[in-house]
Amino acid sequence: MMKRYLTFLLPLVLVPATGAGQRFFDDFDGEDLGGHWSDGNPKGGMIYSVHDSLLEVYGFTGFFGVREWITARIHPFDDFDMRARVGWTAEVPREALTVALGGGFPNDAAVALMGFVRETNGGGVRTSRVAALFRDGPRVDIDAPASGFHTFRLTRSAGVFSAYFNDQLILQGTGSDMPADTIVLHFSGSPRQPVDLMVDRVSVVPEPASFLAGAGFLTWLRIRSRRTR
Repeated sequence: MMKRYLTFLLPLVLVPATGAGQRFFDDFDGEDLGGHWSDGNPKGGMIYSVHDSLLEVYGFTGFFGVREWITARIHPFDDFDMRARVGWTAEVPREALTVALGGGFPNDAAVALMGFVRETNGGGVRTSRVAALFRDGPRVDIDAPASGFHTFRLTRSAGVFSAYFNDQLILQGTGSDMPADTIVLHFSGSPRQPVDLMVDRVSVVPEPASFLAGAGFLTWLRIRSRRTR
């Protein structure tokens, strides 16, 4: 019986994240963003390309000029595990990239968010920072590498949020229990100046413990139905 249980459960655990069902995954392997990314304000104001399984943003031309966002609706999650591979370069004097879970605008309705910002002060000193915050909860701000590709990860399990930068825990605490039903990618920079911001492999899945519990329940139902036949 245990062997039969594990044979059924293992494929559920190993199913890769896809756009179907409750999971979301996008590695930007097409020629454009795709219909699952809806207009921000709007897509037409963002100068970007989708190439080599990468979304790369170069600048802005829209009404808002120096900031744009795109959103994707997802199945509402109480507990979740969100990951995104993000990147930036060292040449740009000011740029920012935020990955948020929530609804609508990232700073107003986010359940949780992580972001990178590079700024240059009046004396020409350039700083790079990564921040994470939870709605109705704590936030943190740390030094970030000047360039390269890095990993943002946000999780919520049994009401506890965790934020990881390059697999290192940087923030943990409690906050809002609002379901996460939207992914927001937010980009900004200086007026009439280019940016170089990259996003790849955005995924949202049920928090692992919750998913395993659900898989176990489905397995129990299947075994029970066989016994009653």
